[in-house]
Amino acid sequence: MYYPVKKIIPSCVKTLFWQNYLRVKFARQNKIGKGVIFSKDLKMGDHCIIGNNVQLGPKVELGNAVKIGDGAMIEKAEIGDHSFIEGKVILTGDAKGRITIGKHCYIGVYNVLDNSNDITIGDFVHIAGPSTGLWTHSSAPMCIKGIPLNEKNPVVRPTAPIIIENNVYIGGNCTIYPGITIGHHSIVAPNSAVTKNIPPFSLAGGVPAKFIKDITI
Repeated sequence: MYYPVKKIIPSCVKTLFWQNYLRVKFARQNKIGKGVIFSKDLKMGDHCIIGNNVQLGPKVELGNAVKIGDGAMIEKAEIGDHSFIEGKVILTGDAKGRITIGKHCYIGVYNVLDNSNDITIGDFVHIAGPSTGLWTHSSAPMCIKGIPLNEKNPVVRPTAPIIIENNVYIGGNCTIYPGITIGHHSIVAPNSAVTKNIPPFSLAGGVPAKFIKDITI
């Protein structure tokens, strides 16, 4: 399809203007890498470090001293003070939910957090990488029943929120399923599939994850 040049150029110029304006605005109190894309509604605290080629999409709020690694994609998320989001992390989905991450949290490399429903993460939570996924939706009914991908009916694509309370460690290569709550002061061993809630002060692991022992502090 042909688009007149006079219609394309103003749009490109406007986008470039906003990106340059936002870079200057946020770089006053923060360190901003190359190739960062900013949403107009971005809120950012002071002393943040944003890596190269990071995408900061709509409805993102960053606290103070937040660090985001190269190539991360963040949208519809609130990230608390002093939290570190590693490179290549993806916080995205169909954007019907919101991801809230507390203070002093760590999200490891190549992890995926799905905002198809809400994900609430407390303070001092470490989610190790690589490849841990927090999934708030399931498309299994669509596969079984032969439903097209563009079908938006929640009956065939159900969602449920995930809650991770304060002081939780989740090992690398884990899968957290929709509707799960992981209680405070708990550990999930690497390579686990969490299909049931984990009570506070617990060590759990396996496929599916099961209670192993109590944790004392």
